[in-house]
Amino acid sequence: MLTWRQVAATFWRLCWLSARVALHRKVVFMVLGIVAAYAILYLFAVLRPGEGFGVEQALFVLVEVPGAVLAIYLSMDLIAGERDRNTLETLFTTATSHYTIWGVRLLVLVVTLAAVLLAMSTAAYFLFAEFPFVRGAANALVPAVFMVGLTLLVSTLTRSSNTAGMVSMALLVGLFLAAGTLKHSPYYLFLNPFVAPLDGDLGTWRQTIVLNRLGVLALAAITAGLGLRQLDNRERFLA
Repeated sequence: MLTWRQVAATFWRLCWLSARVALHRKVVFMVLGIVAAYAILYLFAVLRPGEGFGVEQALFVLVEVPGAVLAIYLSMDLIAGERDRNTLETLFTTATSHYTIWGVRLLVLVVTLAAVLLAMSTAAYFLFAEFPFVRGAANALVPAVFMVGLTLLVSTLTRSSNTAGMVSMALLVGLFLAAGTLKHSPYYLFLNPFVAPLDGDLGTWRQTIVLNRLGVLALAAITAGLGLRQLDNRERFLA
């Protein structure tokens, strides 16, 4: 019988190994890309001070959109990458369930996204516009988690990381194009909780926010679960 200390140490070791496999040098490119993008936007803000970001624009452009794109980038080869490296069959032969293996990797990705989004939201607060940056990061994490689940599902259906990335990006662009119609709808993926409707009741608005965020997280869990369910057909992935 393992002690709680041994269980915690084993779980931490599993998370550390999962982080090394799932992220695999992506953090460096991710950080460089974010720093470059923020530097360019800050330069434009300095040169054109009259065209700065408002609260709604800062949260959407500087935190939510990059967060969704990063979610796709980090999860597009979560499973397909193992197949490309010929390590998928080894994972299927381990004593640990594949649900546990990729469940831990998904947890590592979500924690990584949470930390990155908090850093981005904090930088956006000090450099561009003042808004509740902690709550802003938490709000941006919800659509990012959904994109992780969606990309995972697409990657299991297509068995290709590049195809999964392109399909998920196409769906994300489709959501952006539909923003004009869905923006003030309770079903909008990037619902901004800090901009309440002028003609609406605040209590109803808070309820809409809670239901929207819970609904998006539920969809994220469903898509991720369906993706992991696809792995039950091992012969299909190993072929």
